[in-house]
Amino acid sequence: MKSRRVDRPPVDLAARALDVMPGGASHDGRQLEPIGLFVESADGARKIDSDGHSYIDFACGNGALMLGHGHKASVQAALRAIRNGFHFSAGSEAELRWAELIRSLMPAAQQVRFTSSGNEACLLALAVAHATTLKGSILTIAGHYHGWAVPALLPKLSLTDFLSTAPENADLVIVEARDIREAVEAIRSERFGAVILEPTGPSFGKVPLDPESVRRLAESAKLTRSLCIFDETITGFRVAPGGAQQLLGVTPDLIVLGKILGGGLPCGALAGRRDLLGVLDNRPGRPEDAACVYHMGTGNGNPVVASVGFATLSALADGAAIASADAAGERLRGGLNSVFAAQGIPWAAYGLSSGFHIFLNPSDRAIDPTHFDPGQIPEAELAARNQQLINDLRVALLAESVDINPWPGGLVSSAHYSPVIDEALLSFERALKNLAARYGRLSGWGGTR
Repeated sequence: MKSRRVDRPPVDLAARALDVMPGGASHDGRQLEPIGLFVESADGARKIDSDGHSYIDFACGNGALMLGHGHKASVQAALRAIRNGFHFSAGSEAELRWAELIRSLMPAAQQVRFTSSGNEACLLALAVAHATTLKGSILTIAGHYHGWAVPALLPKLSLTDFLSTAPENADLVIVEARDIREAVEAIRSERFGAVILEPTGPSFGKVPLDPESVRRLAESAKLTRSLCIFDETITGFRVAPGGAQQLLGVTPDLIVLGKILGGGLPCGALAGRRDLLGVLDNRPGRPEDAACVYHMGTGNGNPVVASVGFATLSALADGAAIASADAAGERLRGGLNSVFAAQGIPWAAYGLSSGFHIFLNPSDRAIDPTHFDPGQIPEAELAARNQQLINDLRVALLAESVDINPWPGGLVSSAHYSPVIDEALLSFERALKNLAARYGRLSGWGGTR
């Protein structure tokens, strides 16, 4: 897509945004200095800002756009659904078909309850775990992200008003293990109702997890009658049609879904074992003493979102688009490491499937980017974030028509064809030269400063 000018004159959207929204944005990842990005339109692997400048998009709807912007079948599904109505306050066949398709793709998804976001689905998973196990503690792992609400509510989340079966002073205590090894030991105590984790590591493998450790954790949970909850908000339908559970060969008890699930529209879902999701069956005929969780949500199963979600998942079901995005991700990671090596920058790109992370090397290690193994780097170094350097890197890339996510890294879609990746690599090359000129050298700057 070529750059175009919008019909109206450019306006200072950043100043208006700072006046009316905290930090000038509705998402922390969209906050930038000196100004954030305001997008007018998008198509395929590119988006165009309010001044008509085009960018290669590696933010990809924060991971929601596996098929790129403007996927034809998804757009057509949305238009058809909108003509029928925005909201019915009732079920729809679109919602039913969406749920049936999820069940056909994901091994562990016997039943599905829709929400409006992955964050809501995480909270619902905790409530279901509490109600079905009657254990008051949930185990999490440091660095694993389960929506903003869970870390905001640590260390104690009161469910007195959320669970009808909870006594008046009941609390759900969230306990954080330092790493997966500690989580495997902790779950054996039989204290926990459930353990929740990002199965490829937080977030989408920035700190990669050994698949065998994930299997041990799931097995230990089963032996102690604890639930294993996979948060597949990012990995669901990205790393495989059936998500990380298919990729790893592990069947969790509950699965949190979002992002790709709705093809870019606001969505979420909790899926899993039929007996567990049965606590959400609140029809009048249920026994009065049966465990139950009351769950509302105005946007749950919205017919427009359901129609787009069904079209998106249908396009991903055979795995071809996922394989295409995986190949693009591999090409980008390899190309970035060649750029780092050529410029003498001791950074490295790594990642799984269609994602990439940029290791900023906070300890100034002597590394070869073309032979980088994140498994040899301490977890604290992989997770370290120098916010100012990341901000400056993102701004330098925007100046060269590339947008990335702020961890730093990004995702690719099936619309990121080889010529787009090659163009992006040239942009990275120019941006890094400009950034190196500003910093003097790009080593030893990656830590949290």
